[in-house]
Amino acid sequence: MNYTDELLRHLPMLKEMARKYCKDELDREDLVGDTILRLWLHRDDFDERHALKSLAWKIMQNLYINKYNRHKCVAFVELFSTSEPINHVHADDLIRVKQVAAIVKEASARSVCIRPVVMYALGYSYKEISDALDIPMGTVQRRIHEGRRMLRNEMSK
Repeated sequence: MNYTDELLRHLPMLKEMARKYCKDELDREDLVGDTILRLWLHRDDFDERHALKSLAWKIMQNLYINKYNRHKCVAFVELFSTSEPINHVHADDLIRVKQVAAIVKEASARSVCIRPVVMYALGYSYKEISDALDIPMGTVQRRIHEGRRMLRNEMSK
């Protein structure tokens, strides 16, 4: 059986797996489609000795976790653009959030290390940041390390 037939044979199972992660049908279809795309892109790496089902399960699980992490992280960029008070936040917390946003904004004007830190906080992987900024992955890791250290020093003042 060729790889395409094997993939099509597992399609109903993939749709059922996606139900565990997504309640919305469109989100499920996106998750299944992304999983199939990843499986297809790595078809040359597939080894007949390993089960396609377990590989598909792991890919789908990782795709869902990455998407979840991206959406649950605080978006620092949005903090800079908001001028309206947030009603459900305690005043002391709001002051601290504004202080942190000001520190991040000021540091980003001084150093190229802050942008990768913000992207990492948003849930992007080192590889995705490397591709977006067109710099080597080692440089991304170093900038994140340096940027976090810089922010930690600024916040402890």
